[in-house]
Amino acid sequence: MAEATESTPTAVAAAPISAPTLEDVLRDMKAKYDADPIGAVRSQGFIKMLHRYIADDLRGRLTDEARKQGVEVKEEAKLFGSHKPKDADVAVIHPDNGVLMSIGVRSQMSSVGQNVLEYYQGIIGECISLQDRFPMAVYGYVYLHPVLSKKSAKRKGQKVIVDEHPDHPRYARMYSAIAGRDGTQYKDIRGIYDQFAYMVVDFDTTPLPEIKDGLVQGAVPLDERDMQISTFVDRLVETFKKRNIWLDYFS
Repeated sequence: MAEATESTPTAVAAAPISAPTLEDVLRDMKAKYDADPIGAVRSQGFIKMLHRYIADDLRGRLTDEARKQGVEVKEEAKLFGSHKPKDADVAVIHPDNGVLMSIGVRSQMSSVGQNVLEYYQGIIGECISLQDRFPMAVYGYVYLHPVLSKKSAKRKGQKVIVDEHPDHPRYARMYSAIAGRDGTQYKDIRGIYDQFAYMVVDFDTTPLPEIKDGLVQGAVPLDERDMQISTFVDRLVETFKKRNIWLDYFS
């Protein structure tokens, strides 16, 4: 009598999981914001989707040499500034040599005109504090505004929510003024980021939100300053390579 045998199932290779595109991230951000505008902003669940996108992009650029040396891309990393600790939204950190790169990410979805100057001062202060301690690190910032925001107003003694048209050209020029720390004297410069991305997003377009780079470039042309989110990580990596020509940490 022949011995019964069981056939071994043929292994099927798992299909690679593609990283979310920026369009995917913006779509998910819109869905979260539309479901609960106040909760999404207060909990930071909305903007943390953009944190993760940037962090994952940087992780994908790390070389084998960087990973071998223990270089990590961390989200919400607590860094010691010159005056107090600062939670960096995204940071690239070497286990022995400290901060290699620090990126801040902020969205401002309502009352833009009322608060933008206060936040502007804050992000400059953050930059100064960290550059005092880590002058050779690469610093980047991403700022997101909607094309049309909301703000509270009083009408006939009643508090109402009205549309607000942010002055995007003015804000583009403001952010361009605190970007571009380069040259041989960069270690002596404080309060200027190496790279900046200013995102003006129309969350009302379908099927996906649309980034209005033209609004930014009308005030700050590309040949004057590239402030596109689509090139942001590439620009950070390029700055790092120029500044650290002996380190093969990014592809």
